[in-house]
Amino acid sequence: MINQIFNKKNPLVLVADDSALIRSTLRNFLEEQGYRVIEAENGAKALSLFEIKNPDLVLMDFVMPVMDGVTACSKIQELKNGKDTPVIMITSMDDESSVNRVFNSGAADYVSKPINWAVLRQRITRLLKARHNEISLGQSEAFALSIINHAVEGIITVDSMGIIKFMNPAAEITFGYSQSELLGKNICNLISGLRFPEIYYEKTTDSNCEFSGYQKNGDKIPIELTISKFNSSDSPLYTVILRDVTERKNYEDMIKYKAFYDSLTELPNRLLLKDRLSLEISHAKHTNQKLAVMYLDLDRFKLINDTLGHNTGDSVLKQVSARLKECVRPDDTVARIGGDEFVILLPGITQEEKIGNIAHRVLNSIREPIIINEHELYLTISIGITVFPNDGEDEETLLTNADVAMYRAKEKGKNNFQIYTHALNAKALERLALENSLRRALEYKEFVVHYQPKVDTESEQVIGMEALVRWQHPKWGLVPPQKFIPLAEETGLIVPIGEWVLHTACTHTKALHNMGLKPLTVAVNLSAVQFELQNLTKMVSKVLAETGLDPQYLELEITESVAMQNVEHTLNMIRDLKAMGIKFAIDDFGTGYSSLSQLSNFSVHKLKIDRSFVSKINGEKDNSIIPSTVLALGKSLDLSIVAEGVESQEQVDFLKENNCDEMQGFFFGKPMPIENFKQLYSTDLNIDISKK
Repeated sequence: MINQIFNKKNPLVLVADDSALIRSTLRNFLEEQGYRVIEAENGAKALSLFEIKNPDLVLMDFVMPVMDGVTACSKIQELKNGKDTPVIMITSMDDESSVNRVFNSGAADYVSKPINWAVLRQRITRLLKARHNEISLGQSEAFALSIINHAVEGIITVDSMGIIKFMNPAAEITFGYSQSELLGKNICNLISGLRFPEIYYEKTTDSNCEFSGYQKNGDKIPIELTISKFNSSDSPLYTVILRDVTERKNYEDMIKYKAFYDSLTELPNRLLLKDRLSLEISHAKHTNQKLAVMYLDLDRFKLINDTLGHNTGDSVLKQVSARLKECVRPDDTVARIGGDEFVILLPGITQEEKIGNIAHRVLNSIREPIIINEHELYLTISIGITVFPNDGEDEETLLTNADVAMYRAKEKGKNNFQIYTHALNAKALERLALENSLRRALEYKEFVVHYQPKVDTESEQVIGMEALVRWQHPKWGLVPPQKFIPLAEETGLIVPIGEWVLHTACTHTKALHNMGLKPLTVAVNLSAVQFELQNLTKMVSKVLAETGLDPQYLELEITESVAMQNVEHTLNMIRDLKAMGIKFAIDDFGTGYSSLSQLSNFSVHKLKIDRSFVSKINGEKDNSIIPSTVLALGKSLDLSIVAEGVESQEQVDFLKENNCDEMQGFFFGKPMPIENFKQLYSTDLNIDISKK
């Protein structure tokens, strides 16, 4: 913006002369020309007025008292705006010496006495216009320099050989150098590969090019720059406008990383895995080598998320990822492709037995306990393996078939690895259909609960019932529990199914009590998954509150082997549930590996003798030894004994003779719908009548 002094129509002129007549004459002349005028009678007064009024032009008499014009002019030049203000000396002396003194003092021009008014008019006009142009140019330059100095981009000016002539503060900050450190040095010291003048032609001007910059501390940074050429009076100059694009590069790298890596475990994701697998397949084809793909899935991981929370689940996945990386070679790829599913890519396999070695290493590593806060978790993993080219010649086929083999490992009891065979495809399709239907079964209300009566051994009257879940599929009919329960445990669906069974059994039992009949007890099985990871105390308490069933009529059952998996957890869980008034029973007694002392510590109410022992009772003495021993062991713990799988009168008689407390089996009734059980129970039939 141009200075307001030169925008106004009436410039201010200081007239300094010791003659009042001359000052008056000059005033009249100047005011007629449109100028404003201030007066001083000597050089000292003129100097003082100059500092106060800051005039646009000075008319100074050569000879004055106190301080002559030459001295006053010299001192004006020393003031802040003095050099920019033109001074015209008025003198009657025009000898060479006097003229030299005039110009040496800093005066812009002079006029001789007597004054030629036309000459004076032209000189005043010329000098004011020149001053106006000079200040305008100076202000434009200052404005441009301000923009350059405050620019976010670094700006460096170099000559045709790349010698630095100027750099702005942004460039100083970018490279960590001051301008004084770099003036006269070649720009190639800052920016690698930048050469002048050929760079101007090799790298097109006025377009962004990327180079590497080097900071004073030795750091390397990405630089994006634009080069422009302009001609000066001496030689061409080049302006390099640059910016540090480290942040942008980091952002781009972050976006690229997020696109190809799992944010939780920092392992390659499915997209990067497929890219690497495709490259390795191409390489294997050219080198006639094999490669292996391992598809891994943690067993029952969903329950960790559902019961202990996603934060704990995330911590588990991180530890599992670290262990998997320790199990493989540096050139192998471990990827997380979603949830608790991982894939290991093993390129360059020369001996297939090495695949098995790595699989065993993985299984053993995952079996080690994982400590998360106060939780000590024991996990296993199932692995499916495919080999190129035998099991597929593209990445999608290899991954799909490895997934099929992994599910086969799940069916084989988990915690193992299976190598793909073509026969697995049919099983995989059947399993997929079963799993999809199972996930919808609760929503579609396809599950039902059947009840098998439990009778008092002495009176043979019904005193309780066991709740058993059944799946009534609309197309497949009644699906056997042994077919869908393992799948429900594997997928975690056993948790909502188990809660539904408990709620339904308690609702039905409460309804029986409301009929006014003698109250009976309902027994509900807990799966290993529920017992290990579900908050049973909270869940059971909620169900009892919702159904209104008195806790003393609920009996929860776990198998002996489940109870022994984590003795401390079992003790705590049974203690909490017993405190609520709930009974507890150990199922399948005799088939586990517990000692009697351990079982006595559990403080359960009942032991259920497994049907495998009851089935041996057939009237022959030798076959009765084991069942009688198991019964004796149970009675030694001072607990009620329930015999399962009772199917004959001989077995009933034997159990009576050996003081068994309760019996259960087809002899007294198969599992039946609640309506049938109501009829059985309401008539209070004994065994002879119920068999009719």
